[in-house]
Amino acid sequence: MADVRDYLELRGDITLAERPFNDVDNLVLATASYLDLTGIAPAPGEQGGVCLTDACAELLARSGGDVSTRVRSLATIDERFVVALGGSARFGDVRVRDYVDVRSDELVMQFSAMTFDLAPGLTYVAFRGTDTTLVGWRENFHLSFAVTEAQRAAAAYLARELERATGEGRRVLVGGHSKGGNLAAYAVASCPVALAGAIACAWSNDGPGMDRSVMPVSCYDVVGERYRRILPAYSVVGRLFSDNAPFQVVRSSATRTLQHDPLTWQVGPAGFLEADGPDPECLVASGAFSTWLARLAPEDRRLLTDELFDALAAGGAERFEDVLSSPAAAQKVLSALGGIDRRTYDMMWRLVGELASGTALAARDAVARRLGARG
Repeated sequence: MADVRDYLELRGDITLAERPFNDVDNLVLATASYLDLTGIAPAPGEQGGVCLTDACAELLARSGGDVSTRVRSLATIDERFVVALGGSARFGDVRVRDYVDVRSDELVMQFSAMTFDLAPGLTYVAFRGTDTTLVGWRENFHLSFAVTEAQRAAAAYLARELERATGEGRRVLVGGHSKGGNLAAYAVASCPVALAGAIACAWSNDGPGMDRSVMPVSCYDVVGERYRRILPAYSVVGRLFSDNAPFQVVRSSATRTLQHDPLTWQVGPAGFLEADGPDPECLVASGAFSTWLARLAPEDRRLLTDELFDALAAGGAERFEDVLSSPAAAQKVLSALGGIDRRTYDMMWRLVGELASGTALAARDAVARRLGARG
């Protein structure tokens, strides 16, 4: 089964002038935004840009061949992806600029963006998703009850690029994966009306939506069919706060939640391979979580987030690897959860109850369907 690495290796000789930018190209650049280009790509205010061929070569040289040290994601980005990206005729000459990478524990903020100049008159703005740090995942939880600092930064970043593009007569594409997809959608929904016409298309690749009580206007409300949502068959993250925008369901080589990894999405000659539909089991999980979340007032969501992540930090965790690295490490960190507020404890158990109930109903329905088929 082919993925974006195969796409770059097998179709990377076709330039953007020969075949227009497409959905798979969007995922390539959304995935590329997970690369740490600090000291390689110029920051806002610095002149020029660096072509991806040179950027990828420099990243490989600085990483000593182990690109995992320069990847800010749970995605399985490897040396093969970087080599194929930089070596392709399709993307090698693309210039990347205005690289931003900010993390603040105090502000509960993790934000990174970069701009790719694809061709004369066309630009792609990419927002990075969440890495493995607890501050990044804490910020994800904040999406349920507040506008985050990263969303504000994304809106300001895109507005600056749209203003510049409008003055230069360029069209702007924008996208991201996971939280990056949410940032792209929020930035478009927040952009000044006078600049929205410069947006050619926006993508959210398995990114969560926005709670209408927090952000009443959606990306789909602003740009309509120019907004594209792409989800793997098993998607929980991308179904959170889902809006009324249509979406495409694609196949993945992975199982269950591992399908969130963009390197597992399957590609054919004409684009993504479409799945038969959403995985029924993921609908149970996402439905249970959504039901549980809907029953919590914004202040309860805030309490849950603060209690949970404060407890994890008190246990010595800074990244999710600290919880998962070994049974001893997990026990040390998780033992800190014993001191969480009783109300938070009850809220977490209600989520477990929702998930268990949903799973039981799904199992009962599956048995009924089998019996009906036999009858």
